[in-house]
Amino acid sequence: MSRTKDRVSTAVSLPIGLANEIDQLIEEKVFSSRSEALRYGARLAVLFYNRVHFRAEEYGYEETKRRLRRGKRVS
Repeated sequence: MSRTKDRVSTAVSLPIGLANEIDQLIEEKVFSSRSEALRYGARLAVLFYNRVHFRAEEYGYEETKRRLRRGKRVS
């Protein structure tokens, strides 16, 4: 892994099919490089993870409050 002031370079191994699909997106000018495509995917993964966990936590909190109001046991 190499580092610059604002970036970290990390080797990634991909299944050949996925690499081919990314290359197709590059040919179609969706992304300019594999690096750009992988950065996009990494951002999506982080956003998805954070949003799903936030919503799950929020749902659990609200469900617990509802059950307590109804006098049901919280398990």
